[in-house]
Amino acid sequence: MGQIELKTAQDIDDFLTGCTFFGTGGGGNPEVGRTALNAVRAKGRSLTLTEIGAIDDDAFYCIPFFMGSIAPKSPQVLEEMQQNGFAERRYTPLEMLVNAVRNLEAHSGKKISGLMMAELGGSNSACCMAAAYEMGLPVLDADPVGRAVPEMTNGLAAVKGLDFLPAAYFDAWGNANITTYAFNYPAAERIGKKLSEAAYGEMAEAAYLMPGSDLKKILVPNTLSQSLEVGRSIRLAREAGGDPCLAGAKAAGGSLVCKGRISSLAAEDRDGYYWGSYLIESAGESADRNYKIWFKNENHILWENERVLAASPDLIIVTEAESGNPILNTRLAPHADVGVIVVPAREAYRSDAALAHFSPRSFGFDFDYKPFAADGGQSA
Repeated sequence: MGQIELKTAQDIDDFLTGCTFFGTGGGGNPEVGRTALNAVRAKGRSLTLTEIGAIDDDAFYCIPFFMGSIAPKSPQVLEEMQQNGFAERRYTPLEMLVNAVRNLEAHSGKKISGLMMAELGGSNSACCMAAAYEMGLPVLDADPVGRAVPEMTNGLAAVKGLDFLPAAYFDAWGNANITTYAFNYPAAERIGKKLSEAAYGEMAEAAYLMPGSDLKKILVPNTLSQSLEVGRSIRLAREAGGDPCLAGAKAAGGSLVCKGRISSLAAEDRDGYYWGSYLIESAGESADRNYKIWFKNENHILWENERVLAASPDLIIVTEAESGNPILNTRLAPHADVGVIVVPAREAYRSDAALAHFSPRSFGFDFDYKPFAADGGQSA
């Protein structure tokens, strides 16, 4: 595969559509990612994707990302931020990520030679990429999840038992912290979430400091170039008068399950996550079927007429029915017309070890994961 570059604003838009698609309802705001990538492009940076074969086994890499709930801020929270002096942010998301990496370098004494995004998503991929371009570091065409996930415990680094700590934090107001030890992954996740709550969900984190030889063990290859392909397919189908939902599903290797209308939504901001569920009344040939989706930041369980049809690690994507553009869970609205797409899980998540970290049971549901089949689901 030749070198891939995001050369134009249209390339960036298509790429972000694909990243948001694989974000499965989470993964961050694509408008934030667009601002970050266009800012470094305006400085003359080359937005290229480097093949994973370029990884230096002996060099050190890290994963910077944003930590915090994606829930919209309530009027009460906004008032509290005002009272506590958190109204005027001092650092942009791009600057937060760069400073988190610099904080990790200063603490560890190690020079970081490359950044790896924690997951696919509208801002969580793009802002990490922009930080790498800003620092003159390569961006690898890969990520360690192949989608977005709510917890670090769901990632392949945790599956492979690689060390998460030390972790460096930097928020939108310049508050900086370091976690040097946690007795397990859930403890590290909890500490990070509590720090992010103190920063009202606006915190960057840099962690997973590791040599390239370890980084190679946790990568899902070619996910960034696939995101560009999916986003471009959705746009081209829309411009040609086709079905962009179907085009996106096909480009991602998935299935368009249904089109319908959101009939109800219940959600809450709790423990640093955005939790909820929503109902979809289907239309057309599947008008006799109703669907329910449960999410924790991202979509994780899909029911059809009370039967489990799909579950994480399979990807459940909800799009605008007409445009095919993926919808963030923070932007769900009753009466919106949507499409529901399911994409089979990445191969790396099909092992028993991976499913122990990321499956219905890891979210507290009393049933096992079964791979999605377009002609049926599973009973729960």
